[in-house]
Amino acid sequence: MATKSPAKLKTEMLFNSDLTRLVDAMKGVAAAQYFTMEHRKSHLEKTTKALEELFEVYDFRRSPHPFVRRFNEKRLIVLITTDSGFLGGLNMKVINAGLRLETPDARFLVLGERGVNSIKEFGKQADALPGINPDDSRFALADQLIGKIIEAVKEGFGQVILVAPRALSFTVQRVESLNLIPCPIFFKNKPEGVPTRKEQARAVILESTEGSVIEELTVLWLRKRLNDIFEDAKLAEFGARTMHLEESFQTLTKIDKQLKLQFFKARREKIDQSLRESFTAQLMCE
Repeated sequence: MATKSPAKLKTEMLFNSDLTRLVDAMKGVAAAQYFTMEHRKSHLEKTTKALEELFEVYDFRRSPHPFVRRFNEKRLIVLITTDSGFLGGLNMKVINAGLRLETPDARFLVLGERGVNSIKEFGKQADALPGINPDDSRFALADQLIGKIIEAVKEGFGQVILVAPRALSFTVQRVESLNLIPCPIFFKNKPEGVPTRKEQARAVILESTEGSVIEELTVLWLRKRLNDIFEDAKLAEFGARTMHLEESFQTLTKIDKQLKLQFFKARREKIDQSLRESFTAQLMCE
């Protein structure tokens, strides 16, 4: 293998040095985005408590509504992916987790254009929605997703499962799958026995139909739950990007050291060669 000239090595060394500084700056931006998002994260404990109290007022477990009872194994699988750079690995983890949940009649709904393109590489078709933005547009996206979920239930899908990344910490991300439909909160903190409608009518009067109450409560819960999921997904995205850029930074730093050693070695050899040639020329002249 031919030895590179000092000029070529210097060019590579300068390029690598500039790239290392750029990656370091991008890593700092990603870390800042993570901590900014963490600071701005919604704290909806009061909303969560109020929703749970609403669901505790009346026991809907006897209801045949598809938001409460699963009638078949036909699944809508929602995948939360990102369109940001340096996150192909995180997207692939989400897609692989979703593929493991696939049933013969399953349909995929993917948030994020890159996720849609990735799942097509597996020969799967998917409906698409835009990726998550860290600004308030995520609330509108949540409403869009809820609309798609309701449409799927009306089409006969008995289960809706969402797969999304979650940040356990700044350095650790995990992909989780969550049941959205049937709505799990109808079964949270409930006694083993299910009271009859007649027994509940003595304490609670439903002015609206049971179905409309179930649908309204489910939409309220989905809005709150999806907001939490979207925020966790963005935190996981920023954390994963920071870790990826840190790995790239460490690799580039090692390459930079190697290039410097090669450059100084090549320059020393060039100087030694010039000295030898000069000394030989002097001897010939004598």
